[in-house]
Amino acid sequence: MKANKNLLLLIVSILVVFVLISVWLYSSKTYYPALPFEGGSKKEVVEKLDKSMNELVELAKVDGFYWLGFRGNQHEGRDNLIKEMEDRGLKYDSYEGAGIFFENNERIIITGTMWTGDYILYKIPAGSY
Repeated sequence: MKANKNLLLLIVSILVVFVLISVWLYSSKTYYPALPFEGGSKKEVVEKLDKSMNELVELAKVDGFYWLGFRGNQHEGRDNLIKEMEDRGLKYDSYEGAGIFFENNERIIITGTMWTGDYILYKIPAGSY
């Protein structure tokens, strides 16, 4: 009988530890891929993007680049980025693959990266944003 109690206590303890680890992994978003920039946690980025209502969100400024994020598909993200950059005085030229090309006095290339299936991250030269 004592062996059964010890086994039951061990099983319950293992389940509690498993649940606590699962809750921590989910809340900290550690299962998401690494961010391509420093200056923010995955959890903070996901929270900002989830609150964005399909708008571009400024995530960080690192090493002379702004990082913007968008929650949605690539087509909508690209359209929102083009509108935002044209509002800032740049002229949209074209896109090819992950690069979106604009003209001002010089050619400006903005790259988009699918961070997960739901989030797109854009790397924009600081002088053009």
